Amino acid sequence: MPLSQVIDVSRYSDPEWMNLHRDLESYSVDKHVFQHTEGEIYRKGWEWTHCIYGLKKLGAIHPGAKAIGVGAGREPVIFWLSDRISEVVATDLYGNETWSNSNGAEAPADIVRDSSKYCPRPFRHRTVRFVNADGTNLPFENNKFDFCWSLSSIEHFGGHAAARKAVREMARVVRKGGIVCLATEFLLLEEQTHPEFFTKSQIEQYLINASDDLELVDGMDWSLPPTEYLIDQICVRTDGVHRRRRHVVLNDGYCQWTSFMLFLQKK
Repeated sequence: MPLSQVIDVSRYSDPEWMNLHRDLESYSVDKHVFQHTEGEIYRKGWEWTHCIYGLKKLGAIHPGAKAIGVGAGREPVIFWLSDRISEVVATDLYGNETWSNSNGAEAPADIVRDSSKYCPRPFRHRTVRFVNADGTNLPFENNKFDFCWSLSSIEHFGGHAAARKAVREMARVVRKGGIVCLATEFLLLEEQTHPEFFTKSQIEQYLINASDDLELVDGMDWSLPPTEYLIDQICVRTDGVHRRRRHVVLNDGYCQWTSFMLFLQKK
């Protein structure tokens, strides 16, 4: 099946995928999003694991590789990569008080000074750098990195046009043949409207076709999660938002959404 897809809970039945899921959990302070720890499937754990799974499958992860995370916060992906590649640059609005008190709660200011508190195991500090940077205007030269990842961040950049600009920036800083791994919010119904989340047609317009320099690696699987996940949604305007059972499809009373991931390659 294509690596690019709407969240696919069947990945949790793949031993290779689950081995990465377990390994990644050892780098994370957010234990609740890992299925083997809490016994539930949680979409954030899927995003993190599927990102490194896809990058590994595409041969992007090797000792000489250089990577950039856009809106990376304190994701365990940063620390996991630090032990496997030569350079990891994690970017976010670290220390921006307005951002930290709204959508940027996972971009703590002190991670720049001491990242150890955000990873429960030793990792190679010398390979990691945290940079305060706007994802729509990355302060790096062209073709610098072997791959880029951005997981559920671009929906906070200021709308669809800003998200497209961020994808173009990712394309710019990745070398020819490099990979851009991107996850964000997928609206389940095409007729729904949201200033930052994406319908299928908007994913194609603003993300897949954002840059002439990028193309999908192996197509896209638009299959939705199984029925039990669609009918057992997380209601984000109630106390149920903290429920961990089937934390896959969310509903705010107006829209229903879940996660999807794209793997794009620079031509």
